[in-house]
Amino acid sequence: MRRLAAILLGASLAVAAGRPGAALASGPGGSPHLMTKPDGSLDKKVCEACHTADMGLVGKKADSCILCHGASPHSGAMEHMQANPAKVADLLSTRPKGGPALPLAENGGIWCGTCHIFHDPKVLGEKWLEHGWVPPDSGLSGVVREGVVRRWDAILAARGAKGPAGSWATKGTRQLRMPYEGGVLCLQCHGALR
Repeated sequence: MRRLAAILLGASLAVAAGRPGAALASGPGGSPHLMTKPDGSLDKKVCEACHTADMGLVGKKADSCILCHGASPHSGAMEHMQANPAKVADLLSTRPKGGPALPLAENGGIWCGTCHIFHDPKVLGEKWLEHGWVPPDSGLSGVVREGVVRRWDAILAARGAKGPAGSWATKGTRQLRMPYEGGVLCLQCHGALR
């Protein structure tokens, strides 16, 4: 179990430049998520980071993400991706009609793109959030953060290493399908919106 935790932590903390997909293609600002040229046309070279020439995916949906991102890039990611597809279908069946799409993995489970927008807003018209979201240091996210730091420290100590095992995001992501504040995104499956 410790070995698995170390592997997942290492994957989560790896620098994008050292990952296989990072060298494939990147748009303006070094991100394959920005795939339009200055004139607004699609830059198919950037699309090759995740897509084949006929615009199919290079692998399964989640595999496209982990070409550049770690397998568990944030707290809760792994638990969501391992959720039972039948339970996911049950939870989503009671969502209000007409809400934002929550695309599912090939098996009907959750994958990165269920909560995150992965294409440039100019490509499919999906809007990124106006402001990035960074979890606060208090409340539930503060408790989760403290637990992660303890796990990181334990992994370092077990290997006789010193120093910080990682760092926290300071800018946050704008690439969420709906706001995180007030639980809007989470409540799609976990709460009163069902």
